Amino acid sequence: MPQTEYKTIEKITQIRVLVAFLGEKEQYNWWDTSFLGKIGLEYLKLNFPRTAFLAGVTSVSEAARRLHDERIGKGIVYHLFRLPFNIEERIHEILRDMKDEKANQLIADKEDSLELLKVFIDSAVDAPEGPVQIGTTPKIISEFSVRELAKHYANAFQEDKRTFPYFSDNRNENKQS
Repeated sequence: MPQTEYKTIEKITQIRVLVAFLGEKEQYNWWDTSFLGKIGLEYLKLNFPRTAFLAGVTSVSEAARRLHDERIGKGIVYHLFRLPFNIEERIHEILRDMKDEKANQLIADKEDSLELLKVFIDSAVDAPEGPVQIGTTPKIISEFSVRELAKHYANAFQEDKRTFPYFSDNRNENKQS
């Protein structure tokens, strides 16, 4: 895998962690989980002493995946919590190998995590409520997708609305031509 592609997947992984944490009930209450808070992680350490953070992100991501699938659908689309298998494998590896210092920085608190999400943004967007297509499958591993995901979620959290950015499989568009 080229280094630039790996770096992009690393950024997407960080955005996943930030959005997963921010969506938990103690922050913006998009999903009914508390795995990434201090108490949740302490609880996970009982069963997953070396991989509590990975277990927490995986658990919250499942809740987020369900909500996104419910709102977007599960056709030939991808979103931050349901990506192509090869990307999901890389995300898992990155999360598994993530140092505690970096993990703790991403989920420090609501305000800091929102500010870290904004680091990926180069311009503002007024994200719509509900599902919004932000690109096609070939653009998932790109700086474009990093910026679009970050700015849509950051705006949604700031404006107290729920947006669900997704990528469509452009094969459908080619069939209609």
